[in-house]
Amino acid sequence: MDRGHFQSDRTKSRSGFVLLVFVIAIGLMLLITALYMGTLSPFAPFEGTEADRYSDPNAYPWEEGHLFINKQLDGYHMGGRRGPFRAQPSLPRKLIYVTEVYDGDEPRGEIRLTIYKNGDAGGNWNADFRIGRRRYLAVAEPEERENIFLGNTAPLKIYEDENGKDRSRLYVITAGFFRLQELGKNNGVAGAAYLTAWIDKQYKAEGELAMPSFINGEAAIFYWGPVEPTEQ
Repeated sequence: MDRGHFQSDRTKSRSGFVLLVFVIAIGLMLLITALYMGTLSPFAPFEGTEADRYSDPNAYPWEEGHLFINKQLDGYHMGGRRGPFRAQPSLPRKLIYVTEVYDGDEPRGEIRLTIYKNGDAGGNWNADFRIGRRRYLAVAEPEERENIFLGNTAPLKIYEDENGKDRSRLYVITAGFFRLQELGKNNGVAGAAYLTAWIDKQYKAEGELAMPSFINGEAAIFYWGPVEPTEQ
């Protein structure tokens, strides 16, 4: 074989190898960039970009059905299960919050919210209060699933207020049905309700008990916290 022809083949082979290494390097760089930006991360939604991946911070809980865990999605969608982001509080143990809820300065009973290590959450509401001359009673009934709430943590929702975004807080959303019995009357008031929370890095929490259709069909939002978790 001609020596020049042999050297030419070896040069072509070396050039091909360099080109292959270059293509692989570019591919790895693109993959790392995609993972860093969140577009291929299991902690990102399957569709959408970094700009639209987060839930509207001003949305009402009854507009956030996509934040509830859908086990079939397996973590690749807004409704999939995922752990907290690094900036958010981890869940090293079960957290329990017990505190009163308020409508302005008026107490509206007591809520109990439990967040488990795997991200599941559950709560209840017990209340005995007056609005005008009417006295209402809410009693948590697990068997009837009244005043009982179930849900999960939702790391993809970002806290925001007049001071801007705070990515270090972890959102919790639960849903259920409330029932208020007006004492002395046969009929009660019932409807959908949502118990939510924001947990900071020190595990202090605050949140809302929201009902889109309360007494006379009007929406009501009661507030609670900030409060520390109870001792186990």
